Amino acid sequence: MIEGSNLDSLSIKHLRYYAPWEMLIGRFCKGSITVAGDAMHAMGPFLGQGASAALEDAVVLARNLGRKITSLNPCERGKEIITHKIGEAFVQYMEERRMRMVRLATQAYLIGLILQSHQCPLQNPLLSS
Repeated sequence: MIEGSNLDSLSIKHLRYYAPWEMLIGRFCKGSITVAGDAMHAMGPFLGQGASAALEDAVVLARNLGRKITSLNPCERGKEIITHKIGEAFVQYMEERRMRMVRLATQAYLIGLILQSHQCPLQNPLLSS
């Protein structure tokens, strides 16, 4: 797929970790472009919720897109109107998902901190004798 791509159309972006609380104010959509799944809410494996959160994103995104697209009148089929409706669906998707993602990511973050701050009993030299 990469070999068949126009190299001028590819861009490399710096990866950045978003702390859970940054999701409260972050913008994850612009116009007719949005992110979902780990691109929006990467979290540690401590809750086992990453894949299910991505599936929830897909359901909410599809539902919002379906509502906007099916609400179009037959006369409203212009590219600009459809693009605007898609952007509205993405904004609704973000509003609907934001707090759930903040809660999940915060829980995973805190559990990760707890696990890192306490030694596992199997690694404790006093208990392994």
